Amino acid sequence: MLFSVVIAVRNEKNYILRCLEGVFSQDIDKEYEVIVVDGMSTDGTYELLNKLKKKYKFSLIKNKKINAAAGRNIGIHQAKGEIIAFIDSDAIPSNDWLTQIETAFKKNDKSIAGVGGPDLIPEDSTDKEKAIGIVMTSPLARGGRFNPSTQHSLLDEERFVEHIPTCNLALKKNVIEQVGFFDEGFVKGQDLELNYRIIKACYRLFYSPKIKVVHYRKNHIREFARQVFKWAKAKVSIIRKHGFNGLTSHVYLWPVYFILLFIVGFAFFYLLNIIQVFIMLLLIGFIFYGSIIIFESNRLSNNFNDKKLFLYSIFLFPIIHFTYGFGILNAILKKKIW
Repeated sequence: MLFSVVIAVRNEKNYILRCLEGVFSQDIDKEYEVIVVDGMSTDGTYELLNKLKKKYKFSLIKNKKINAAAGRNIGIHQAKGEIIAFIDSDAIPSNDWLTQIETAFKKNDKSIAGVGGPDLIPEDSTDKEKAIGIVMTSPLARGGRFNPSTQHSLLDEERFVEHIPTCNLALKKNVIEQVGFFDEGFVKGQDLELNYRIIKACYRLFYSPKIKVVHYRKNHIREFARQVFKWAKAKVSIIRKHGFNGLTSHVYLWPVYFILLFIVGFAFFYLLNIIQVFIMLLLIGFIFYGSIIIFESNRLSNNFNDKKLFLYSIFLFPIIHFTYGFGILNAILKKKIW
C-alpha cells in the first residue's frame, strides 16, 4: 500500500465529516487506508465517528494520551503505507490531494523525506475566520521571507523548505522510523520539531502549491490568542531540546526581543533618573508601531476588497505580537513548559 492517511482528532464534531468526505473523494487509482485517532473527545466527535464508520471504511483508535503528537504516533504505528499523509481534522483536502503528493515524490530524488502544500482559507469561513487567516499571511504577523515555515504563507511556487505543518504534510514512513516519531512532550510545535530532525538527518522537504487543503481557522479571538500563546511556548521547548539551531530562524523570537528591549530600556532610564525621556521614546515607538499596523491593515483590506478586514487587522496584529511575546517569556520562566 502506498498511502496511509492519518487524522488525529479531538473535539472537532463540526468539521470531521467534511474532512472525511474529502479524504474519501480522492481521484487516485491506488488503494489507500485511513486511520482516525481520537484524543478522548468530549463533544460527541467519537460517537459521530462510530456512526460514520458505517458509510466510510476507516480505522478508529482511541488516544488516551489526548495530545496530537501521541495520536499521530499511534497512526504511524498502525499504518501499512509507505507514505503517511497527515491532515488536520478541521481541514479538507482537494480531490487530487493524494495524486499531487505522489507526483511531488516522483519528481524528486530519494533525499526527499516529505512533501506538502498550502493550508488555504475555506470560502465558507466566517468573517472572523477569514480575517485571522488573512492576517496570519502578512509579513507583519509571520515574519515574511525570514520565516522558514510554509504555515500561513500561501506560497505560489514549488521550492525546498524547512518546515511544513501537519495540516498538509506527507512523510515517508521509513524516514520517520529513522529520525524518530513525534515528540509527545510537545503540546504544540511537534511538526516543527520533527521537521528539524528530518533536515538535520540530511533529508529534504518539498513544497508544492498543487498539494491543497482548505483549513478552518479559529472562530473566537480568545481561542486564537491561546493558540498563538502555545505556538510561542513550543519555540522555547525546541530551544531547550535542540538549542537555538533547532529554531532555524530567529524570526520566531522577534516579539520577545522587543519586550526585553522595553524592560531593559525602562531599567536603564530609570537608573539614570530620566524616565521622562523613556516615556517620550516609548510614545514615539507606539506611534511608529501603530502606523505600521494601520498601513498593513489598509493594504490587506484593499487587496482583499474587504472593509471589515481593516478593523479586524488593527485588533489582531497587537494580539499576535504581545500574546506571542509573553508566551515565550512565560515558557522561559517555567521549569516545565507544558
